[in-house]
Parts: sequence; structure tokens; C-alpha cells
Amino acid sequence: PLGTAGAPVLSLALLPFLLLERLPSALTVGVGEEEGTCPAGGCRGGDELAEEDYKCVKWRQTGGCNPNGPREKHGDKPCTEEIPTGASGYCQCGTGKAKRRARQSTCDHRPFKCVTECLQVRRYMCIGWRQTGGCDADGKREPHLDKPCDAVVEPRSSGFCECGDGRIIRKPGCEHGDFAEPFKCEEECGKEADLYEELGLDSSASEKAIKQAFRKLSLKYHPDKTRNDARLTARFAAIREAYEILSDPDKRAVFDSAGIKMLDDMKNGKAEKGPSLNGEVKVTLDQMYNGAEFTTQIKRKVICRGCADHFTDRCRKCMAQCAKEVELRNVQMGPMIMQQQVEVPSKQKCREEQTVLHIEIEPGMSAGDMLTFKSMGEHQPKKIPGDVVLKLVEIKHKVFRRVGIDLHTEVDISLKEALLGFERTLTHLDGRKVTLGYGGVTKPNAIMKVEGEGMPQRGDPTIRGNLLVKCRLVMPEDADLTAEHRQWLAANFPR
Repeated sequence: PLGTAGAPVLSLALLPFLLLERLPSALTVGVGEEEGTCPAGGCRGGDELAEEDYKCVKWRQTGGCNPNGPREKHGDKPCTEEIPTGASGYCQCGTGKAKRRARQSTCDHRPFKCVTECLQVRRYMCIGWRQTGGCDADGKREPHLDKPCDAVVEPRSSGFCECGDGRIIRKPGCEHGDFAEPFKCEEECGKEADLYEELGLDSSASEKAIKQAFRKLSLKYHPDKTRNDARLTARFAAIREAYEILSDPDKRAVFDSAGIKMLDDMKNGKAEKGPSLNGEVKVTLDQMYNGAEFTTQIKRKVICRGCADHFTDRCRKCMAQCAKEVELRNVQMGPMIMQQQVEVPSKQKCREEQTVLHIEIEPGMSAGDMLTFKSMGEHQPKKIPGDVVLKLVEIKHKVFRRVGIDLHTEVDISLKEALLGFERTLTHLDGRKVTLGYGGVTKPNAIMKVEGEGMPQRGDPTIRGNLLVKCRLVMPEDADLTAEHRQWLAANFPR
């Protein structure tokens, strides 16, 4: 069509197709989208420029631990220099039309080099928000609820931010989003990858899922498979680093509670560990015989990260008082001024949460044994979270009693059985039937030993204790013996 001045005017209906022509084919298909369509909000994850157009320029430092904070030009660094934990800013990749930011970082980040990040600059470009159902980032797609990159997404929404170069930032939503802030995918894609994201997971991932994800990604990105491609080698290094932290319960708990900076302090011996949280868990003799897995819950205080000086809706939910911090202060003592440790209220905000612990009872464990959950205790400002230590308390069994690795029980036998022999069948702790008996005379309170039918030894269940059965003689009542019985016994019973 022609405009009023006779100049050609683009039809709006043709605009999506023109956009598609300008994008690399790999970036025109969103996850879960049909081939040949453009994702919601436009295909902002790519453009017509080649990788070499995004050559690294420099690290641009900013203040206030905010990548969008005031520029601090004196802190700029060359591309090959490592950016340490504690510096905020971004990598500038390309100039002019190709100018892009990569790895926009707060102070709480892993060390990196901009020359590596600019090789992966497309990973920091946004394509759009992809909604899913079932409180699962990998749940059934709900494309009618997709959002453009600059739209605000509520934290209880489940789905993922789709970024360039196949990068996915998962958001499980629902209860996992109760203490998260609303976000925009363009900001999420611009940040450095979270440790969970490096493994293609979210923060609710189990230990098993973390191991499986690492094995899968190792096969894909190992240098032997990528032929020393610099970009893919950098991906493998990031994946391996994420696994080394998240597969260690201590390190994972520190990262979840206080971030990379605290991990760095922990590595350098600058962080003190908080006190342990002690408790008890009741278990049955059957569980200690067979082994068992179950869950229990504890209540603990956790720090609301990022809420020390903020009053967002998320931070307003953090009403619990955090533990006090210890500071060095100058105290005048007579004519001298001394430095002394004093407790002061913390600026951090805390909340109480119910934490699920996965209990694993090994065959052969006993009452009094301790289960330790590293760094799963309460959070305290500037400290590594303490451990949770649970003591096993045995619930009394109706039939068996444990002594070491032996099992004890009792059976009642009549006078007739004591004289002529008896047989009994017991149901063991694993449901098996154990038959025992004796054909001779059994003395009162005699103890029978059944070898190998006791408790398994912890650590080596092939070694087992014995089952000790006490024979308790039950004498007949007076009413049970008639005159004839008495006469016969008097005449025939041996002395």
C-alpha cells in the first residue's frame, strides 16, 4: 500500500515474517514452539550480526553492587583479566550497532573473564517467557500465557525464561515463588547463570537429579567431544564448577543461604560455622533391622537474601528476628582504648520455614546413633549455617528386644511341652517365619540360641547377631488338675 505522500508503507501483517528473515534459524524456534514461528515478544535472542561482531571490548565496573549502578571507570579491566568476586558491572561485547552487555553481575558472583563471556554473548539475550503448568518448569506448556521479555512475571508463575543459544532459566513457581521477587526475563537472561541453571535445574532439585544432570551434560560438553571449541569448553568449566558446589551438602547449603561471597569466605577460612540444631527422630526396630527411608520436618530460621536494606513485598514477609552479629568496637578502658567484640542487632531479615529432611536408616543402626545434615541448621548473618543433628530414639517393640546386635524374645511353654518337647513359629522383623523348638526336657527360663537371626551389623549386613529365646514355663492352675491326674502323677512321675 501507499502512504499519503505516495511512499510505500509496510503492512503490519508482514512484520513478523520480515523479522524472521533477519534472525538465525536456530533462534527463530522457541522451546515448545512450532517451527517457523516467532516467540512471544519478538525474537530478541538473536540478530543478523556474526559472532565476531561481538568481540570483547572491556569489563565495565559499576558501584553499589549493582550492574546498573553508577559507573566506576577506574575499575574497568581488560578482557583477559579475571573479574574477582566482589566487583559489580558487566562485560561490553562489540561496539556501535553490535554493542551488547554480557554477564551483568552483582558483587556476589564467581570469578570470570570477559573474553570468555563475549564468546557466549547470545546466551545473555532474551527471547521470551514460556509459561508451564503443574507448578513445574518442565510441566505442560501453556503458550497462551507466554510474555515478552520486558513484561513483569509473578514469582508464583511456573515456566522458564528462554534466552539465546538454547539457554533456559527455570522457575518452578507456586510455593517456591513465595519468597521470590517479580522479574523480567530480559533482566534474568542478562545475568550470570545461577549454579542450578548451569545444570539445567532449579533450586528444588534433589541430590540424585544433580548427579544425573552433571553426567548428562558432561557427555555433551566434555572437551574430548567439543574438540577444544573455546565457547563450549567455557560451558563445561562452568558446569563442572556448579556440580562441585551443589553436590557438596555443606557448600550447597552455604550457597543457598548466603551466595558465592560466603562460599569464597568459607574457602579462605574467613567464615565461622553457626551452632548445630539438635533434635530426635523416632524409629522402629523393624526400620533399624531392614533399613528405611522417610522424611521429617524441622522448623528453622533462614535469611531472606537481599532484604537487609529493601522493603519489597517479599521482604515484608520476613518477620522473624535474625541472630545478632558480632562486631569489633573501640571501648575505652581507663586511659586506653581497646577493641572488643560486642553483639549488635543484625540488619538482615529472617523468616521461619518448615524444612524437609530426608532420613535414611541403615540396616543395623541403633538407638542413640546420630544423623547429621550438614549446614541445614538455622541461618545466622555472616556465618556458615550450622548442622542439624538428629538422635535416633527407638520405639519399643511388642515382641523383640535388642541387646547389641542380638535380639531377645520370650515364648510361653506348658508343663507338658517342657517335659515332652515343643515347637513355635515366630514372625521375624522382615516378615519371615522362623520355626524353633526342642524335643527334650526344657528347664524353666532356659534360653535357646538361633544363630544368625539377630540384628545385622551396621556397615556389613552380612554379619548378623543371634536370636535368643527365653522359655518361660507356665505351670497349670489347681483347677486344671483333677483327682485322677494327681493320682496318676503320684504313681508315675519320676522323682
